[in-house]
Amino acid sequence: MERFVREMEQNGPDLPGLFGVFYYRSANPRTLRALEDFIPVPAAGLSRDFASGTTPAEECARTIRMLHELGVRHVYVSNLPPARAGSTLSAVMDLVPCSGSGVR
Repeated sequence: MERFVREMEQNGPDLPGLFGVFYYRSANPRTLRALEDFIPVPAAGLSRDFASGTTPAEECARTIRMLHELGVRHVYVSNLPPARAGSTLSAVMDLVPCSGSGVR
């Protein structure tokens, strides 16, 4: 991501970007393998993080913070649990500092 963002800043068109963050609910190996057919999946890192006690909200917030540190201001979160999408997104965003960031 860092290389992509820097390349766009230096050589890309001056257009706003929108970046997707996938909300991983677990590190179930079968699910992660199936997802790899559609998106790049950092399976080893997710497995390690979830095994150490990281919650899905913390994992998602960490990704959003990393993107923010790269200068990304517009993100969407996919794969939120349908029955709890609002409360789950609120829990994630509570973990993302937003003072002056424009992340909310």
